Amino acid sequence: MFTTNEVLPEDLIIQILLWLPVVSLLRFKCVCKSWCALINGQNFINKHLLHNQTTSNKNRNAGFLLIQRQKSSNDRVFSKLQYESLEILSTQAVPSPYFGIPKHIRINIVSSINGLVCLNLNTANPDIVLWNPATNETKVLPKSGISYPQGRTLTRDVGFGFDFKTNDYKVVKLLEIFDPDSEYCINDINYFYAAEVYCLSTGSWRKVSTSAPGYFMDSGCYKTYTKGMFSWSAGIRDDLDYFPGILSFDMSNEVFLTTTLPDGDLEDPNGTWRIFFVLNELVSLVTFGKDRERLENCFYIWSLLEYGVKESWIKLFTIGPLMGIEKPLGFWKNESLFLRNNEGQLLLYDPSAQKITNLQVDGRPMQMITYVESLISLKGGNDLEEQGNS
Repeated sequence: MFTTNEVLPEDLIIQILLWLPVVSLLRFKCVCKSWCALINGQNFINKHLLHNQTTSNKNRNAGFLLIQRQKSSNDRVFSKLQYESLEILSTQAVPSPYFGIPKHIRINIVSSINGLVCLNLNTANPDIVLWNPATNETKVLPKSGISYPQGRTLTRDVGFGFDFKTNDYKVVKLLEIFDPDSEYCINDINYFYAAEVYCLSTGSWRKVSTSAPGYFMDSGCYKTYTKGMFSWSAGIRDDLDYFPGILSFDMSNEVFLTTTLPDGDLEDPNGTWRIFFVLNELVSLVTFGKDRERLENCFYIWSLLEYGVKESWIKLFTIGPLMGIEKPLGFWKNESLFLRNNEGQLLLYDPSAQKITNLQVDGRPMQMITYVESLISLKGGNDLEEQGNS
């Protein structure tokens, strides 16, 4: 009796399997023990991810992960959209660690890298979950256990990224700690700031050796990740003043960089929203007015060429004025912009044609990110040398 490997060379089997989606590969693990061992092997997992990230395959295998609230039940669900067609491929419930959480607590997508998604809750000390939607594997991160004798600790925000030097996935947690002896004083309360890093390879937390700079997180705005750098909206402290900017963390060198926002088109008499996305692999800023009662709004788009250098912001273009738009949700190809209107519908604006398309998503879109499926496991780090760009 011939085995599969005697009929077809293993190299040919691998080349065929590399073209298959994750859902098919999970099924094919049941074909025989040799296929199961092959598909579970780190070498094949890495090859499959790199194959999906090649220029010719990237858009075919990539897509978007969308959090939305269903109209009928108000339950939160995750939907996968195909990159080219923007069709919904599948919809699934929130990961099991978040089953049963109250509906008023928001689930945030921190970022997605190589098919792994980091989620957290908008609570003071949230449970942080790593999740592979394709394999449905989840990992609830342990509490750090690091003590701060100065006093009460509050988690201000979370970041998720890839360390190119160690080929490891990292979660960084920004902490605000009450300290009566601190030089920083906000509303007559003294705080200092610290950061901790969780490494998937070790499964543990540790303090970041470089201290977090004095900043005040603007939690109402988005954060973003690109090419080994995670960035949050922040107030940059200069003597006694705060200036709007971004706080960025280098995942490999574990250092912080601050960049003040550009001048012009940022302030609105009724307040300005500032949201960060990734456009052409650069941190990009979208600003627009806060006044939801106004009929029209303009959206100003900037990109940052060099972290830490205010003068490297470049203004790309302006969208609008558009009517009935509540907020932007991210970019698609050719600088098209996903939007949510005042009725909670997901729209796509094409700046070249100046046309808005209703994508007919049945639910209220809350947040969306680019996403590529993978077999990457949450059981530990891996040895892939060219990751981190998804």
